[in-house]
Amino acid sequence: MTRAAAQSGYTLIELLVSLALLGLMMSLIGVALPLAISGNTRTSSTSAEISAIVTMHELLRRQIGEMQAIQSQDGYTHSLLFSGSADAMRFAASPVAAQGAGGPQIIELAVAGAPSARQLQYLMGDEQRNLVTNARSIRFSYYGAKARGSDPVWLETWKDKARLPSLVRIQVLPNAATLPWPDLVIAVMAQPPPP
Repeated sequence: MTRAAAQSGYTLIELLVSLALLGLMMSLIGVALPLAISGNTRTSSTSAEISAIVTMHELLRRQIGEMQAIQSQDGYTHSLLFSGSADAMRFAASPVAAQGAGGPQIIELAVAGAPSARQLQYLMGDEQRNLVTNARSIRFSYYGAKARGSDPVWLETWKDKARLPSLVRIQVLPNAATLPWPDLVIAVMAQPPPP
């Protein structure tokens, strides 16, 4: 056999080295594939959480931002149909398109549930939905002047029956396993009552 013919094939050592490298690449792929799949699952669940947060923010921004300044009359006194505390809020607003047509409805937002698993409930007529579940805390606060002519401040409760607050803030502190929620601050653009 000539020298050129002897060097045209692979030696046993070269074959063993290439098989070892192929085995190493296959084991790396075997480790990386489940990590990639779990990363995709985490991304998908994170995307679903973000979508739920955005949807809830948009609903509340629309309902609270477009509330109507409806006055109730009790004898000779007039007071706005609005009440706000640190864990509940009640106001009048038009239903969103998905909830049907009609005039303004009374909407209540209430914090309920156990101290370690708070829920934000949305109530309108017979409809009840949980907008937030399993949160550590949920709090409302209201921005406005305590009395006419004074500087506006953030208040835990809104007691003025003649004026609506300028801003409403909703703070949600989720449990450690979920994404942090940004504070939702809504400008109240009170609509006059319908004719």
